[in-house]
Amino acid sequence: MGYGTIRRFTPLAAVALFLAAAPPLFAEDTPIQVNPNRPTFSTPALTTQSGVAELEFGLAHSVLQVGDVDSTPYLLKLGLLKRLELRIGGNGLLHATQPGEPSATGFGDLQLGAQWTFLPNGPLGVDEAFQVTWKIPTARSSNGLGSGQPDVLLMLLFSRDFGAFHADLNFLATWLNHEAPRFRGSVPAGSLSVSRSLDERWSLTGEIYSIGATEGSDTIVSNLWAAGYKVSSRLVLDGGIDVGLSHAAPKISVFAGLTVGVARFRAPGRP
Repeated sequence: MGYGTIRRFTPLAAVALFLAAAPPLFAEDTPIQVNPNRPTFSTPALTTQSGVAELEFGLAHSVLQVGDVDSTPYLLKLGLLKRLELRIGGNGLLHATQPGEPSATGFGDLQLGAQWTFLPNGPLGVDEAFQVTWKIPTARSSNGLGSGQPDVLLMLLFSRDFGAFHADLNFLATWLNHEAPRFRGSVPAGSLSVSRSLDERWSLTGEIYSIGATEGSDTIVSNLWAAGYKVSSRLVLDGGIDVGLSHAAPKISVFAGLTVGVARFRAPGRP
């Protein structure tokens, strides 16, 4: 299943855990509280704490309709301002196999983005945000690990707490750049994620999401179920399963990972 290649990346998770346990760079008058985006397709509207670097990292194995893929998804979030974060991420190291074809191993595309919470605690207590992400085609398209073209993703995010429940509703549109420099066509997508806190440590999440059809793929519909464990305010572990509901979706994916508040790069209270 290609897990041998993925093991090379487990030191990254170990470094993150070490940094989380290390003494803080600044006084912890305001403790780091992580804001996990993983492991769901959805993204919460609220951003990372201002002045905090937060890392998400995971391991995933997906059984496709034909072949399978191992990946090491990651996301580094930098809280630049109280309601603005910079996002750097991707699928990490990929290992893809198909029957009768040689396997392919390499790094996926790099994604750069920003998220702005333009209306926290808006009407009916809903947090509202906007996100833009640019996919840089760093993956080698010759081995099938990337399209070889840049894409632009726009996302509108809504989040709300209902007692022990938290819900995230996202609307997305991706503009595919098949013939540079013009963008041709857009792919709509949407997701609804609901989480429930069981106690101070454990939580459960259920999600359904859909990605519109493209020139090379039919509409994808899938659902995801995950459990989270809060080790501390700055470290959350997760794991779960994603089961495809449409023919074009991956048959099944299993995943595990973490979200860690790595460190402060700016003292609390500074603009």
